[in-house]
Amino acid sequence: MPWREFAAPRSDAWVANARAWLAAPGEPLVPRGAATVLVVRDTANGPAVFVQRRVSTMAFAPSMYVFPGGGVDAEDVAAELGAEAVEAVAEVMGVEVAEAGPLLAAAVREVEEECGLRLSVTDLVPRAHWITPPFEKRRYDTWFFAAALPAGQSAAGASTETDHDAWVLPRSLLTAYAEGHAVMLPPTVVMLEQLAEFASVDEFLADRPVLTAVSPQLVDLGDRLVMRSDIP
Repeated sequence: MPWREFAAPRSDAWVANARAWLAAPGEPLVPRGAATVLVVRDTANGPAVFVQRRVSTMAFAPSMYVFPGGGVDAEDVAAELGAEAVEAVAEVMGVEVAEAGPLLAAAVREVEEECGLRLSVTDLVPRAHWITPPFEKRRYDTWFFAAALPAGQSAAGASTETDHDAWVLPRSLLTAYAEGHAVMLPPTVVMLEQLAEFASVDEFLADRPVLTAVSPQLVDLGDRLVMRSDIP
């Protein structure tokens, strides 16, 4: 797999925590299961995706652009989603139904809570699997899904955890990121890069990427820290 290096966030606290870990690695936290969804729609210039910017006071990923999503809750474990639908997505993910079910329930619930969209399990297409590096104080084992904007529905930010939301063309947000005007975690960057390669939502949702788990590794290059990631 090709590897990429992503620059460390411009945060003194993040750098201090990262360097402390490199000096004396501790026992990493067990990552919490999580799901996030790229909700996409067609435009004259290609697929656009719904994004939100997290408020600056968030303990995890402050001021960063993200897709709607969040951690698996107890209610997600008990959610009734339809056995056949869950089995079909679990097969694509390459995991057991018992593991896929709570993740799919979290994806559906979080999208409705954060932007008012009602999705079904059959709307969700697995795109990627990323695990937060071990040095982080909050860790997530996150599955990324894609879904078309349902007909007759509209997305609107409805979360106290975000202060801005928008439909964006992936290349425009990637440009803002490259110029230092937008902050994003590595998986968000990679998901946008992949989306930018497709001419329509149908083509994007028909794609079946390799779903190998990615866990960025912290690397000290002397003059800077980077997160090195093997991208499937």
